[in-house]
Amino acid sequence: MTTAYAQGNVNYGVIGAGLQGSTHISIASLAPNATLMAVCDLNEETARAAALKHGARHVFTDWHDLLALDEIEAVSIALPDHLHREVTVAALEAGKHVLLEKPMATSVEDAEAMVEAWKTAGTKLMINWSNRWMPPFASTKEKLTSGALGDPLYCYARLNNTTYVPTQMLSWAAQTRLPYWLICHRYDIARWYFGCEAKKITAVSRSVVLKEMGIDTPDFYQVTVEFEGGQVGNFESCWILPESLPYMVDSKFQLVCTKGYVNVDPNPAVHQLATEERYSHEGFLSNNIMGQPVGFVRCAIEHFINCCVTGSEPMITGDDGLQITRALVAMVEAAETGEAVYL
Repeated sequence: MTTAYAQGNVNYGVIGAGLQGSTHISIASLAPNATLMAVCDLNEETARAAALKHGARHVFTDWHDLLALDEIEAVSIALPDHLHREVTVAALEAGKHVLLEKPMATSVEDAEAMVEAWKTAGTKLMINWSNRWMPPFASTKEKLTSGALGDPLYCYARLNNTTYVPTQMLSWAAQTRLPYWLICHRYDIARWYFGCEAKKITAVSRSVVLKEMGIDTPDFYQVTVEFEGGQVGNFESCWILPESLPYMVDSKFQLVCTKGYVNVDPNPAVHQLATEERYSHEGFLSNNIMGQPVGFVRCAIEHFINCCVTGSEPMITGDDGLQITRALVAMVEAAETGEAVYL
């Protein structure tokens, strides 16, 4: 999907300049209807380098200082999963529009607090489940809406990582769980397609590989969700695949409908690059062209910026985030207790 830019401008700040935040900084600086004003990160050197590269005027190491700037109208919050509530509530109470990186929260209580602050503030709150902007998922939604596939009945979703992610990429892997980190992407897609909420969730998980490494989080989850409309979804994720794999993400999504079938299978990658020095799988759904990011992540962030400018509601609101959080928390609970969770 391409972006049609709304006329107007929004002054923008980004809290968190790490893995995800750096992408928000870059895209906000490129959007023709946004002005990147400020960058905040605990690491001043990281924040200053990002601000200098992308033309932000202000650099902060304390997010309170960024939110105190009246000229900032909208912010991206790209922090570890368990740190979302305090910053998001404060940003909304300060009257800012908020684009919050997924997952919304790791507890229902935190998600409810954010929704309450959002509805009191009357600003925009979007949760960045950007996979909705991936062409295979977006086009499938259009086919469902048109009736070409009939009614969706069942989905199977797999989304895995190599051990690089919990052992090197995330310093806080022990403070999250796979439903919040990976399964949430595909659960959001399934819920979007099915158009209803989960009613019963069963799940199993195991802790072997990462536990031996001193990382206290399960290796994998397998989850079955029964939805209110009668649809069923099977979701599985692990982050213990060997790093010898040529790709960090292993993904598959299948959708069975009354009149059709969809199979999204990007592995192995279809964009392969080999030089005399190395072989790599290049980005197929997101990449850089002439030094600028293109693809689904950019489309999602620019959608939020457009909503801030026009006053329209984002595709994924705080209400969606709360409902998804209820399901994700139930997945973790079901795996820990061995009992079905009814919503």
